[in-house]
Amino acid sequence: MQARIGGRRAAPPRPTLLVGDLEACHAAFGRLQSRVLELSLKQQAVLEEAEGNKAADPWRDLVPLCRALRETLTSLRELSHFTREVYECAADVCTRAGDFPEALKALQTLVNAIYPALAAAQAAEATLANGSGGPRSAGEQRQEQRQQRAAASAPVAWADDECEEEGDEAWLGGPAAPLDDAVVVAALRQHRFRRWPEAAGALALYFDCCSPPAGAAAQQSGRGLDTLATLRRLPPRLLASPEVRAALRLRAALAAGDYVSLFRLAAAAPPLTAALVARGAATRERERALRVLAVAYRNIAVSAVCGVLALHAPRQLLACLKLLADRGHVAAQRALGGLQQEDAAALATADLVFKG
Repeated sequence: MQARIGGRRAAPPRPTLLVGDLEACHAAFGRLQSRVLELSLKQQAVLEEAEGNKAADPWRDLVPLCRALRETLTSLRELSHFTREVYECAADVCTRAGDFPEALKALQTLVNAIYPALAAAQAAEATLANGSGGPRSAGEQRQEQRQQRAAASAPVAWADDECEEEGDEAWLGGPAAPLDDAVVVAALRQHRFRRWPEAAGALALYFDCCSPPAGAAAQQSGRGLDTLATLRRLPPRLLASPEVRAALRLRAALAAGDYVSLFRLAAAAPPLTAALVARGAATRERERALRVLAVAYRNIAVSAVCGVLALHAPRQLLACLKLLADRGHVAAQRALGGLQQEDAAALATADLVFKG
């Protein structure tokens, strides 16, 4: 499964982008985390931030460093919880920046390789530690045998240099074999694995949320197959997690065109999933919703529309209407013209008039 979207794919590795040794990676990651925290605090403080390309520019500036860190860790064959932290940060940054091919690479490598490998390594360490203890019950022995089988089949080291596959995941020892439930449960109890279900949910939603609208049944079928392949690789414990279930409910709302449920569910979704909706599908779905409202209503309160579409301010509604009006939608042009005559203070109590 390649990191591809809208005719564009994530760029291949380039040696000139490498950060340096592992110590240099730690230093660069510290700077990246500081900048991410700064941008996150600014975003929380400005609730009425515009949702266009301008708002994403600061995040886009961080994408090259995220990519450089990923590629450097690949070249160093570094597989550790530091690697996990870098990929988690890269998934966050690239999603917020709207760089979906890079976000997909980070998510796929996290969910399909890094988390399973680290969970299997943890299980192997636990097995070795238990081996030095006293006699164990039959149930403990069976659990130990399951953990040993899972650990033996999962990749816990980088593959050799002859691997010709693309992507960061290819440098690992191949996709992880299905992990035993006991291994997954033990990992999910650890704070370090807390974002595994969140990343899995985001990956399950990705192809429906971030792919361009399908113009043909074949494209829609392809997206469904990508999602199905993602779900089939997830351990049962992850499939049953609240984060993955929330992503599947969002996917159902997208498929049904239920914009009321979509924005309500997105508001309560985990951060990474909510960011995927905000950057990947929100503008498209708000435009669809306005088309429906224009047919269903002669006029409707601006505050009601903002509430349904999860818009923080009337000026965000104006931006959505302008996009639709620029495409020649007559009702949107009429509504936009009426609102532009109102002053800023009166916008919140004004009506959206679609028909004369």
